[in-house]
Amino acid sequence: MRKYVLIFLILLTNHALSNELKPFITDYCTMFVDGTPTNPNLWKHCCIEHDIHYWYGGSLKDQDITDLKLKSCVEAAAGTYWADIIYLGVRAGHYSPVKNVHKWSWGWEQQRKKIEISDKEKLYVIEEIRKLPLDTEQLNRYIKNNF
Repeated sequence: MRKYVLIFLILLTNHALSNELKPFITDYCTMFVDGTPTNPNLWKHCCIEHDIHYWYGGSLKDQDITDLKLKSCVEAAAGTYWADIIYLGVRAGHYSPVKNVHKWSWGWEQQRKKIEISDKEKLYVIEEIRKLPLDTEQLNRYIKNNF
C-alpha cells in the first residue's frame, strides 16, 4: 500500500510541476514600435498587459477579448489610427505560418489548448503576476480588470 501512495505522490508532484508558469518575458509590441517618434513609449504599457495575458492564456474567447483590450488601450493612448493598425497586425499574426514563440498560453510548462483557466489556476496566475518586476500600480490595475 505504501508503494502505491508513494507512486501517487510522485505523480501528483510531477503533475503540479508540469502546470507551472515559465518566467514571464515581454518584447513589448512584438515586431512593431511601442509608440510614435515623438513619444516612443506611448502604448508600450498596452503591449505589456497584452503580453501578460498571452503568457497565461485561457479560452479562445479570452484571446479575442485580450486583443480587443489591446486595441482599446492603444486607442485611448494614441487614437484610432494606431489602434486599428496594431489590432489588425495582432489578428493577422494568428494566421501567420511564422509563429512567434509567445503565442497564446505560451507560459505554461505543459502546452495548453485554448481552454478556460480554472479558479485554482487563476489564483496561481494572480500570485505569479504580483511577482513580476513591473510597476505595482499597473499590475494591480491589470489584476483588477482581468480577474
